[in-house]
Amino acid sequence: MIDKNNEEDNVAVAASGADAGNRNALHAARNLTMRERLSLLFDHEPSFIGENTDYLLTATGMAGGRRICAVSQDTQHLGNGMDAAAWRQVEQATQHVQNENAPLVMVFDGTQTRLDGGIAAWSSLGRLAGTLAAHRALKVALVVGHNSGPNAFLAGLFDVVVMVRSGSSLTLTDANITNRVTHTSLTDDDLGGWKVHADESGVADLVFNNEVLALRAIKRLLRVGTAATSSATPQVESLGYCVGLDTLIPDDPAQSYDVTEALRQMSDTRAFYEVGAGVAHNMVTAFVPIGGHWAGVIANQNKTLAGALDNAACRKAARFVRLCNAMNVPIVTLVDTPGFVPGFEQESGGLAHTVADLLRRYAKSHVPKITVVIGKAYGAAGMALSSAATAAARVVAWDSASMGLAGPKGIEDLAPAQAQALLPTLAAPHLLQNGALDAVLRPGDTRRWLGQELAALGHASDR
Repeated sequence: MIDKNNEEDNVAVAASGADAGNRNALHAARNLTMRERLSLLFDHEPSFIGENTDYLLTATGMAGGRRICAVSQDTQHLGNGMDAAAWRQVEQATQHVQNENAPLVMVFDGTQTRLDGGIAAWSSLGRLAGTLAAHRALKVALVVGHNSGPNAFLAGLFDVVVMVRSGSSLTLTDANITNRVTHTSLTDDDLGGWKVHADESGVADLVFNNEVLALRAIKRLLRVGTAATSSATPQVESLGYCVGLDTLIPDDPAQSYDVTEALRQMSDTRAFYEVGAGVAHNMVTAFVPIGGHWAGVIANQNKTLAGALDNAACRKAARFVRLCNAMNVPIVTLVDTPGFVPGFEQESGGLAHTVADLLRRYAKSHVPKITVVIGKAYGAAGMALSSAATAAARVVAWDSASMGLAGPKGIEDLAPAQAQALLPTLAAPHLLQNGALDAVLRPGDTRRWLGQELAALGHASDR
């Protein structure tokens, strides 16, 4: 797990070739200049696309071992905002990455769109939004200023949204208009600050104290994608038996456990890179290195709502499936769920549609998918989490797992003899015999098995 506060919090590590004239004012607000951002992001000096201006830079080069395109705005120079020419330059950059199928990193620095841009700016924004929506490769948005209107709308089209804690916000309608219409006195931070989007809306996937840490994290994310697409053969011979997994799930079903311990046990480094940690605490989404391969892990968090699915958890998982697909990272789903969170709030919130969207995301993703049932997988909730029906390449279970249309409590209303006959059919060994599972594992064998399967699936996708 990345320690977001462990690295040096010092903007002086940025490149010395930055825009010196504006450096002091920007650094006082904990922001970097455009060139400093690009120097931190790219591995080497990038090549610039289009006109080199004081308010907008677009560049291509290697970052985290991958060829990417980056766009950075500078609110200090834009004055009244982005005009039609500026949006055309951004549009050209996104068309370039679309043609190259390369990742895109864009810094949203709180710039507005000039109203006198007219239909030309409006048209460029529309084409830009369409290109971003269609772009299949990874898109990362870094939000460092107060962004409203088009900037907020465009940032929502990115696979990963990274925000800084100091002075960043995303609002489709800014505070001035909101207050005038609703007779309130809200600030941009109240409406769409980092805390709102990290802990409530889920729009912010990662949050950092400043731009330096945020840009370093983006490079790490790019490296994950680079490693996932590498043809290098991982070393799986050293993957030993994980005794800690044997004791992860308590014998008493009334006791809870922390599924992140499973991620630590399976990781090559006993660390992982969690995304979206602020919302839907009953679901964990993280990148984990297993046997030399990176995997995107989706796991029910037993210690929150017993791992039951609700709207927030399904949306979080669906967004992560989309991210893994964009990064070409295999998906491993660790399932332990008793079903859905019941109640009017969930049903009226569109739970049926939310679950259906998760199913569609799994089914349409092109990356290898592996499901490991580590506990319970009951009813439609268990099926939604990448069962064989949703195109999982492998579906396995721990030898203590239980799967079926309903769990033991769900069959209590049946006649005693009928219930007694059904209970054995929920056990993993029975499901293996009936073809519902590809294998039954001892918990401690999981890391070794996953390492071998990820290697095999990776080689198959290379052919």
